[in-house]
Amino acid sequence: MRRLASVRFLTGVGISSYGDWLTTFALAVVLYGATGSVAATAGYFLVRVAPRPVGAWLGGPVGDYVSPRVAILGAAVAQTGLTALLALPLATHRALWSVYILAGLSQFVGGSWQPLTAAVMTRLATGRERHTVNLVYILLGGSSMLVSPAIGALLLPALGAVPLVLADAATFAVAALLFLSLPAMPGGAAHRLTLHGAAVGGFAAVSRMRILRVIALGAFGSTVAITALQAGLPALALHRFGSSADAGFLYAMVGLGSVGGSLIALWPRLRRPAVILPGIALETAGIGATAALGAPVADLLILAVSTAAASLAQVEGGVVIQSQAIEIVGRVQGAVSTSRFLGMTGGAALALLFALVDQRSWEPLVLALSLVGLLILFASTLGPRGATVTTSAAEASPLAQVAD
Repeated sequence: MRRLASVRFLTGVGISSYGDWLTTFALAVVLYGATGSVAATAGYFLVRVAPRPVGAWLGGPVGDYVSPRVAILGAAVAQTGLTALLALPLATHRALWSVYILAGLSQFVGGSWQPLTAAVMTRLATGRERHTVNLVYILLGGSSMLVSPAIGALLLPALGAVPLVLADAATFAVAALLFLSLPAMPGGAAHRLTLHGAAVGGFAAVSRMRILRVIALGAFGSTVAITALQAGLPALALHRFGSSADAGFLYAMVGLGSVGGSLIALWPRLRRPAVILPGIALETAGIGATAALGAPVADLLILAVSTAAASLAQVEGGVVIQSQAIEIVGRVQGAVSTSRFLGMTGGAALALLFALVDQRSWEPLVLALSLVGLLILFASTLGPRGATVTTSAAEASPLAQVAD
């Protein structure tokens, strides 16, 4: 494993994650405060997630065919500029509609990060070392969700949203500098990548192996419910805790659970693909329970436990994906990320539609979507099993032969 390069890469990803959660939290609260409507925050989450499937779908073949280092460096630079521009409408209190446009453009670029980071991590670590890299990767994401929204909840009332957004832009700039220092990474494709192979190669690989179907469809089903819940978090915080800004502490409990799940993944007995299915199932069920119970203390505990299970599944899922042949990792992760982001888009769209129709309660929608997510997860286990994945092995995989 290239240890120093891995540290620089993970530091860049972690710093940008910390900044990104500041903007995510701040804009949701600002838009809800300006309108008093769940529809405003649901619309915000919709434009944040709707471009991501396209970004992930395109990012997969880019990560396979060109240098993933160059690609993720370009993504970080682009998000630096787009995030900085968000400060203009927030500072002038004019043209708040442009927040939706800029957020959408930023997230189109952001959608490519998951396949690109998978391609980079595949080149930085091999075999058993991938568990460590993926564990730290998920741990950083979870800790950013734990720390940044809580900081935002404390700073937003005093400073406003502009300093938080500018801090986010600065973290992307720092990440870009760290990515620039990474070693050269030539594209992994050993042969010319055709348009057909770029478009459907990752999805074809995922469809042939049961564990990859569980990861992809489980991500879709769970994120539909999660995003619908996120859209209502400011309202949930207001009704159950007394202030919409307290949504930051709900996000923090999700981050705490993510950190806990990453630490649980240190146990060697859990480093196997068998943990993925129950982890996703517990995550999805927990989202439904949060909507159904409506008790503040229970909300916090359930969010933490369900996210811990999800993080455990994500660590092992990342290792499974990166254990495929190096020249298709980007497309496989791109297919999984596209499924995840399509779930987010569907959840945000349904939350927006529900908010426009019924402002009184969104909990029944989240509960129904959680049940649907569990059904989709069960359906993913049906069909051909495919080859067995051994995540302690390096590059050997029957998925190497993806037709172009």
